[in-house]
Amino acid sequence: MADYAFRTLEDRQKIEKLWEDGRTPKEISETTGVSVHVVYKELTRGQDGTRLPDRRLRYSADVAQRRVQASLERRGKRTGQPTNSGKTAGAARR
Repeated sequence: MADYAFRTLEDRQKIEKLWEDGRTPKEISETTGVSVHVVYKELTRGQDGTRLPDRRLRYSADVAQRRVQASLERRGKRTGQPTNSGKTAGAARR
């Protein structure tokens, strides 16, 4: 698994399985070939609010995938004031 921002659902399912098997983020990092930071970010992204029998927060690959998809869909959609539609910076200040 390359150390980049976009994971596949299969990558997330592998992380989910390792997490449910009781592996630590460091062990998951070593097994999957990504940094520990990436593992922690992914575990946070996929929290579904429930707990495993050992009291750790459960990670769901499906939740993480939905959150990433929603984030990608929101990209580029700007809300708020209309843009300065072609006016130069000097003309806009007058």
